[in-house]
Amino acid sequence: MINSANGFPSIADKTINIDGINIAYKDEGSGQIILCLHALGHSSKDFASLYKLPLERFRIIALDFPGQGLSSPSSVPVSSNFYFGLINKFILQLDLKNIIVVGNSIGGAVAIRIANNNPNVRLLSLSNPAGLDKRGFIAPFFLNYMIHFFQKGVKKKLSFQSQFENYYKKVLITESSLSRRAEIVNDGYQLSPLLVQGWSSFKLDDEDLRPIIKNITCPVLFTWAMKDKFVQFGRNKKSIKQFHNYTLLKYPIGHTPYLETPEKFNTDFIDFINNN
Repeated sequence: MINSANGFPSIADKTINIDGINIAYKDEGSGQIILCLHALGHSSKDFASLYKLPLERFRIIALDFPGQGLSSPSSVPVSSNFYFGLINKFILQLDLKNIIVVGNSIGGAVAIRIANNNPNVRLLSLSNPAGLDKRGFIAPFFLNYMIHFFQKGVKKKLSFQSQFENYYKKVLITESSLSRRAEIVNDGYQLSPLLVQGWSSFKLDDEDLRPIIKNITCPVLFTWAMKDKFVQFGRNKKSIKQFHNYTLLKYPIGHTPYLETPEKFNTDFIDFINNN
């Protein structure tokens, strides 16, 4: 397991077993449910800033995907479809209804899947989600390049650690995200098999979520990290415009607004909830 320190000293860790996998999560507050789904290689610690929201108004649940944070690993290869199956069972077991789902990167792809024809989802908040890229002939070359890069970590190449650090300097770029960036970089070799699996899954036809956009009827907030070199706004712009009811906010950050500009995100997020 990765990043065992929970980062939430005042919030107890909880665990639920789903299909033989111990899924760790934090669950605090009451009222409107906010379910938080993190990026690949990250953990529920990304959402620590959301627990500064009024917990008498919101019940915030942030979980760890398998093999990340405090959750046990799984033998099933990473994909947003696999994660969706687990999280759907998580929602059913906890009997969660009228949910706001917050998702970043692959967590955003899972959030889109959850909202697909699901009246239990009140709102979506998506930050640079996977699954909306326009694809084309360039995409496979880029994905293969990234897979090859992460395979260096699987093979324990000595050069990988410094290269992974340089990579993450482009992913999390603000002062407020430096401590989380250091934690993730420190776990580079451990994370590399998951990253290979995840980036390999992005090539699968089933991971193209554009066909289900038409089924997403709830309001959607896009908080897009405009300096993201890997999930680029320009390659996703057409898909964003196909959502029935969306709000687009652009942030001058690298990938994860809850880490890179937490106060700004919280303000914009509350405004979005209040207006919808």
